[in-house]
Amino acid sequence: MFIIALIISIIIGYIFKGRLKNLINVEMNYLYLVFAAFMIEAITIFCIRKGLLQRGTITFVLDLCMYILIFLFGYFNRKNPFIVIMCFGFLLNAIPIFLNGGAMPVGVKTIDTVGLTHNIDREGLYRLVDSNTKLWFLGDVIPFKFITNLAISIGDIVAAIGLMLFVIMGMKKTKS
Repeated sequence: MFIIALIISIIIGYIFKGRLKNLINVEMNYLYLVFAAFMIEAITIFCIRKGLLQRGTITFVLDLCMYILIFLFGYFNRKNPFIVIMCFGFLLNAIPIFLNGGAMPVGVKTIDTVGLTHNIDREGLYRLVDSNTKLWFLGDVIPFKFITNLAISIGDIVAAIGLMLFVIMGMKKTKS
């Protein structure tokens, strides 16, 4: 979803006469924290899909490390309101993940709507919503069928809006 948001924001940025090269003028600190966080997530999901890891203490700690890195990045860049919006979206994702044992709740009706498998445990750090799920409405319960089929959350939407505003406004920014 974030790749789609990024592409759309670049298109909108160009419509508003922005330039991609202007993003270099946006002050941003410790970007490597975001890359490290997403590498942790990508490696964890890869290992789960290959059967090398199962959701449990190790994946919970890896998820915790990932979110700590993201929130540190947000803290170090708290002067940029669009990064704050992105981090708020990630916080909205972190809450149900950690209240549900380190797995994002995914709605059964949502995965049926977008045509995903019910064997969601093998896809990554997910669990199907059931009667024990805490704050299920913050989970991946929104079907998203645009270019690809995804189950997304309110947090994903907020983070994507923050990303889009960051890119669009950054494309308009010139050297100060």
